[in-house]
Formats: sequence, C-alpha cells, structure tokens
Amino acid sequence: MNISHKLRFIISTSIILIFSFYGLPRKTIAGTHKAICSFYTDYHPCRVTISDTHIEANLPTDYLYVDKTNFLDLKVYEDLGKSSNIVVGTVSTLLLGPVGLLGFLVTKKSGTIDYGVSFKNSRGRKKTAFIRFKNMKAAAKMGEELPILLENIAGD
Repeated sequence: MNISHKLRFIISTSIILIFSFYGLPRKTIAGTHKAICSFYTDYHPCRVTISDTHIEANLPTDYLYVDKTNFLDLKVYEDLGKSSNIVVGTVSTLLLGPVGLLGFLVTKKSGTIDYGVSFKNSRGRKKTAFIRFKNMKAAAKMGEELPILLENIAGD
C-alpha cells in the first residue's frame, strides 16, 4: 500500500467516524462537585453529582435525587450581600442561552452563587434544595454541565 492509498484510507475512515457520531444524543459523564448545601437548615459541606439524567447530593438533613420524574425548576442566584439575592438564570437561560450565564460565572471574581433546585418530594410537595459555591470556577464548571442535564429532565 503506497502513501496515497494510506492517506485516502485515513481520511475516509475519519469521515465515517465523524458522521457516525453526528446526531447522537448528548451525554455527559457524571461530574462531582464540592459545595455547601442547604435543605431547610444551615449550609453544610456536600458532594453534588450531575449526570445527563439526574442530579444528586448528600444534603445536611436528607439525600437529594432529582430526575425527570420529580424535577420542577432550577434557578441560579447571585449573592449581592446579606440583604438580598438576585436571580441571574433559570432553566430557560441555561437551555437557550448558556453562554451569557457561563460568561457571567467565569468573570465573577468573588461572592457566592446558589443553584436552587425545586422538585416534588415523595409526598408530591414542592421542595427546594440550595447548592452554594464560593469558588466561581467550580460554579462555572457545574454551570457547563447543567444544560445537558436540563435538556433531558426539564418538561416540554
């Protein structure tokens, strides 16, 4: 096999591989993040795991597991001080325009970011768990993973 044939073989194989992956559902490997979480109590250290089908965390008083069957909403809050928080993103922001929110998270140098995850508990009641980051790089990393999760669990 001469050089020309080898080159054609490599190019054609590469094209076939590229097109075989095109259009497949987007999936992400579960990412684990260190944060501080609250579920109707004070904030305590927790581990948050995000995959393409669910989010889970060891909350201070309970275990959080949210998937398509119990997900209601997600809001992103910026801490402006002790008196109030401002909503900087919602599910639609993360699904339709994640670049702006991620850009905000990357450029923010200090403060806190809270992800408020609303869901139905086993009794059908609305509950909200808060996942807080004081490290903006960690908050942005979680923000990068959320759009894939939300595409799979958010209602139409």
